[in-house]
Amino acid sequence: MRLSKNYFHAIATLVGTIIGVGIFAIPYVVSQAGIVSLFIYLPILGIVQYFLQKFYAEIILSTKKKHRLPGYAGKYIGKQGKFLSLFIVFGNYGALLAYIIVGGIFLHELLGPILGGNIFIYSIILFILETLIVLFGLKLIASVELIMTGLLIFVVGLIAWRGWGYIDIGNFSLISWPNVFLPYGPIFFAVGGGTAIPEICKLLAHKKENIKSAIAWGTFIPVVIMLIFIILVVGITGLNTSPDTLIGLHLVLSDGVITFALIFGLLAVITSFLVIAQAMREMYWWDFGINKNVAWILACFIPFLFYLVGFSNLTKVVGLTGAVTGGLVGIVLIWLVFQVKKRKEQTPIISNKLSKPLAYILSSLFVLGLIYEILVFFK
Repeated sequence: MRLSKNYFHAIATLVGTIIGVGIFAIPYVVSQAGIVSLFIYLPILGIVQYFLQKFYAEIILSTKKKHRLPGYAGKYIGKQGKFLSLFIVFGNYGALLAYIIVGGIFLHELLGPILGGNIFIYSIILFILETLIVLFGLKLIASVELIMTGLLIFVVGLIAWRGWGYIDIGNFSLISWPNVFLPYGPIFFAVGGGTAIPEICKLLAHKKENIKSAIAWGTFIPVVIMLIFIILVVGITGLNTSPDTLIGLHLVLSDGVITFALIFGLLAVITSFLVIAQAMREMYWWDFGINKNVAWILACFIPFLFYLVGFSNLTKVVGLTGAVTGGLVGIVLIWLVFQVKKRKEQTPIISNKLSKPLAYILSSLFVLGLIYEILVFFK
């Protein structure tokens, strides 16, 4: 079977959406919790996100009219479901806030030594550029993500080549019980790519039979890349791993490799910001009938206001956002798919099997994870 260009664009879109700021937040929490936590949380949460993304795809493919998550919840559950989903999708604001935080850090690290200025100024400059791109459209995103995926693999290879001699087995602690739950939120955040699923379904509208495999490849390629990247970083920097990863690496590998990695990291953050901001804009526009320009303001400027008032702790923002977008959106998708199966408008190419007992178990775990992250955030 000959695979179309759109198939690879679909995979690249999901890979590029998943690999954003999350990949840079995980090494720090793993260095604090121990390497064992990585081999527990990353594969399990990667599998969970894969199934959640398949649930979302089934919902989309069962419905004739295009929506975002609140629109589907409103259609199959009612107004309460629609506004509950809107509240939950606000977790995406946490993702955008994280991109604003780390994007400013990376841009400052690259240009600050030359131009001067502080991180706050660079965050504002980057935010303005990103929001203008969202305003005028994202037609090139799929092609850009395809290029970014190749660059990502190249960057990880460069860091491995340059940093191999710096890896110290003594930098790996097995497990730190006081911090054992610390990686949950950041890793759940890092492996989530649900906002890209509508775009994947659109790209493969004429080849729907390829959607399931595109979701699988698009989910698990990032998991493998993250695993390699995190082991490398923690092996090199150990307990000196910085919350944003690359600044800590820069102190050890002070050469062009890390400068290139910072450039890539900045591009990865920008593309992920664009995909999620556009998804939020479409949610307000498609599902709530808000003027597209007002929708743009609501999508882009609310997280920026949070940044302005002082929410700038990357680890806490990513952890809480992972629990909200991963956990609460997961609960909505799980129970929404049951309703869709009863009232579907057309037969989808993807049909997930899910039992009620498993749905209750997963929902309970998501709630417990959310409670933990809220306690940590306000600690």
